[in-house]
Amino acid sequence: MQHRTYCAVAPWIKVGLWSSGLLGLAILGFALASLSLKVFAAQGGSTQASVDVKAALTPKVTAMELISDGSPQAESIAHAALLYASFWDTGDSTFARWALATGFIDRTLPEGRAQGITGPLEASKTFRAAVPDLSVTVEHLLVVGDRAVVRLRFNGHFTGVFGEQRGQGQKIDFRAVDMYRVREGFITDNWHLEDYQTLFSQLAAKAVTTGVKS
Repeated sequence: MQHRTYCAVAPWIKVGLWSSGLLGLAILGFALASLSLKVFAAQGGSTQASVDVKAALTPKVTAMELISDGSPQAESIAHAALLYASFWDTGDSTFARWALATGFIDRTLPEGRAQGITGPLEASKTFRAAVPDLSVTVEHLLVVGDRAVVRLRFNGHFTGVFGEQRGQGQKIDFRAVDMYRVREGFITDNWHLEDYQTLFSQLAAKAVTTGVKS
């Protein structure tokens, strides 16, 4: 007959090992959870954690007139619209990244502009090279269902370079209308119409041709 030899372990040692294992799992779980929240927040995702962080970001622009259907999501929709307007007003990409969903789509994409969040970031940088003091006013903000309609007014002075034109400080003052679809507090789709006729006529007035396209 074979005999097996057992190593007796004191009960208090067993309990200690078991408790240490649980503590280790708890610490690991907390670390992973913290890392996940940081990743979601950095991506501007639509998790509750990222929405909470976003809500703490105060828009730099307010609406002169706000009309809402009073729905439960109306406040978060208006917040997203004003964050995006604040991006155009300041050029700060933080506002754009917290206003736009990671899968954001420009439904009226201008020729030559990249799709997604990259598009407006590059467009803002290019336009601010021409109009460094650009500011934006939200004249009207209408919130209905999951949509926001925004009437924007852009102001500044053409003191930089746009294309082959160098500004001479002429006044820039034109309007645009945007319509956003907003889900879980983030803009997923954008349809926009700018008064380019007015803008380009203002840019051309007194402008000097550089001969070199920027």
